[in-house]
Amino acid sequence: MKYGIALGYVSKLNFQETIEGIEFIKENLFSELKSKFALLNVSSGLVTNKYLWLNDDFQQTKRPIDFDIISQNEYGEIIQSNNKWRRHFLKNLDDDNENIKGIITNFTTINRDAILDNINSLIFEEIGLEIIAKEVDMENLNNSLIEVYKILCKLDSKLSSDYENLSKYHFSKTLTFITYKKLKELYPLLTFSERLNKFGKDNGSFVIQDYAEKIMNQKNVNQFSEDVFNLRTYSKLYVYNGECEKSVSIAYASFQVDRKTLKEQNLILKENSKINNEYNHLIKSNELPLTLSMGVFTNRVAMSILEKQHIGEVHSSIWGNEFIEYCKSNNIKIL
Repeated sequence: MKYGIALGYVSKLNFQETIEGIEFIKENLFSELKSKFALLNVSSGLVTNKYLWLNDDFQQTKRPIDFDIISQNEYGEIIQSNNKWRRHFLKNLDDDNENIKGIITNFTTINRDAILDNINSLIFEEIGLEIIAKEVDMENLNNSLIEVYKILCKLDSKLSSDYENLSKYHFSKTLTFITYKKLKELYPLLTFSERLNKFGKDNGSFVIQDYAEKIMNQKNVNQFSEDVFNLRTYSKLYVYNGECEKSVSIAYASFQVDRKTLKEQNLILKENSKINNEYNHLIKSNELPLTLSMGVFTNRVAMSILEKQHIGEVHSSIWGNEFIEYCKSNNIKIL
């Protein structure tokens, strides 16, 4: 498979059908999630500054894109992940808005350090959900992921019936929850990514839990910052993409850190350069609401349902000339 695309691959949908399918998925996925969790639709922030610093540098493995602000004589940064921004937004709600359960955002940003392949590009898109929580409750988290999965299956069924060329089901009927330890016990001789692919192929869609702390410092995996997610609760939803022949993550859920968790994670990750920024001060002062933070990767959902083998078929980005020429010569339409 060159560029993750099988030899002889032909899209089952024409260009117009593809565009219409993408539009249907993005619009309906957003509206269904908003309705299900009774969330307020908010336009996401795009920039932050070093003082407040609502950015996430993934343990300094992702370089932010900064720029000078002439009128203020300071620098801003493009937000690479808006989980902190969403939580901070909820902090600023006044007492008159106590009936708001949370917010939902459409978020698009630039990931300059992305390793480009058939499921990753320089552009990152996510539907983000930030739900106010009373306590860290894994049953609540699991049930929320199940509801997200039901919505995905509903959209899949609708589009599959609208386009006869598509297969009937792209997501399994069941959603399995499994821990890192259990996955390792099942496939002790495989690497982490190989285990994910094997389990997905054999069992269909699944959620892996209790794993974020276990994969720290491994190569080719996103690292976690200490001041965003409670890593003990971080859970990721995978589906097996038959077109790509691998398990692909399409959503995640995690509670964000509180003061106690931040202190514990700092002892492990030692990101002391972040200790004095305003956001960390708000955490340590218990001034931020406890939230369940979730995200759905819309482009990967579209790839799975529309049976696309490359993310460039479902959203626009920058690609190398060699890849573009390969797609042209093989009649693969890149947006």
